[in-house]
Amino acid sequence: MQERMLEEFQQVGEDLIRQKLTTTHGGNMSLRHAGKLIITAHFSMMGRLMPGDLIDVPLREEPDHITSNVSNDFGLHQLIYKFTPAGAVIHAHPAYAVAMSLQTDMIAPPDLEGSVFLREIPVVGAAEAAQKMPQVLQTHVAVVVRGHGSYVVGRTLTEALAYTSALGLSCEVAYLAESLRSG
Repeated sequence: MQERMLEEFQQVGEDLIRQKLTTTHGGNMSLRHAGKLIITAHFSMMGRLMPGDLIDVPLREEPDHITSNVSNDFGLHQLIYKFTPAGAVIHAHPAYAVAMSLQTDMIAPPDLEGSVFLREIPVVGAAEAAQKMPQVLQTHVAVVVRGHGSYVVGRTLTEALAYTSALGLSCEVAYLAESLRSG
């Protein structure tokens, strides 16, 4: 595995933790590279990724034929890459986005950055995530699984991090604005 690629995974993982966009062992990340999928291992520490935490697997192979240490979300990442041109996927748990997903089917960022970068963020149920997510991510950069977390695509992990960060901030701004309105 290339040193530069490991460094990008490590930096993005550290940023996800520093920005409180996921828990220490929550979420996962992947990158499309040379016909393969490089994904974080199941239960790896996002802020302290080591070379053994990245698993290099064939992009098209069925998930049950892959090492048991691969992220539980491997199948979702695989579907996203199959149906979108995404170069990277980040699954995180931004608290305000998760909270908003419990009350709406579409998150409309009220802030300028969110409205420009994200436009709107569809919310899907967990039972329908595998079916709907690849379709939604053809026209949106982010989707939130109700009560669970976000899946964000980008050309690179850094770009997917930018969108994940914008999602987290937009949902926090929406919450604060509503709090101010309701007194």
